[in-house]
Amino acid sequence: MTGEVFADRSRDDLPEDEAAGSAKETDPTEGVFLEPLGLYLLVERRGDRIRGSRFSPERPDKTLPDWWKEVLLRCWLGGEPVPFGLDLSGLTPFQGEVLHATSAIPPGETATYGEIAERLGRPGATRAVGTALRRNPLPLIIPCHRVVGSRGVGGYSPGVDLKRRILEVERGASPR
Repeated sequence: MTGEVFADRSRDDLPEDEAAGSAKETDPTEGVFLEPLGLYLLVERRGDRIRGSRFSPERPDKTLPDWWKEVLLRCWLGGEPVPFGLDLSGLTPFQGEVLHATSAIPPGETATYGEIAERLGRPGATRAVGTALRRNPLPLIIPCHRVVGSRGVGGYSPGVDLKRRILEVERGASPR
């Protein structure tokens, strides 16, 4: 996910089963089991764009194809750009800037809310950065868990314990 997380794939780049489903308005929520976390990552798609993700201990009715899991793991743990279109249409420009800056944090590394505010040229916007990250519609895909407080791990909508676990997995998987 280093660099450009917002990379798009054209429909021609998608496997046949994905391209065929692109005409649908909203696909049902699908999921993939992430062994390192012991949780499912549920993904809501609209056509060939991801519009939301969330964690769940429950198996979804429909699982994502195996190639999705491989790609998601490479993006999450390997830092590869996300090759799917991401639907961020519900965000303000500031929220989009925050998520874009957050996507540049490599796996196994962290930045503080204040550092993200500084990178955006808004040193007084530390709390606003936290608020923007709390509204991230794509946890794990856009790695808001890599942003921490100056005196601790900070918050995380899916739960602080999960944030700690994700960071531990990333530290163990990232080359040093």
